[in-house]
Amino acid sequence: MKQEQIKYSEIMKLDFTQEWCHDTVYFDHFGFEYVIIEKQLTKRIYLSWAKETRLCEIVRVDKKGDIKKTYAGSKSRAIKNYNQFF
Repeated sequence: MKQEQIKYSEIMKLDFTQEWCHDTVYFDHFGFEYVIIEKQLTKRIYLSWAKETRLCEIVRVDKKGDIKKTYAGSKSRAIKNYNQFF
């Protein structure tokens, strides 16, 4: 199933947070600053949205914070449902 791109404005309406990171290599490649955009759902599960692709995924981490599993959210409606569930 092909993922559906989600607009930045829709992500921000869901209270995703942004963490700006200065990376000159990234800036030289893409032409804009690197930013981590995500929404914490539980202590070990969060939604992550990539600015470059406008795709969102669900991420599960272990106690140390290492990524254990990811799931690519396919539709913006599903992402909104996950957000409301948690």
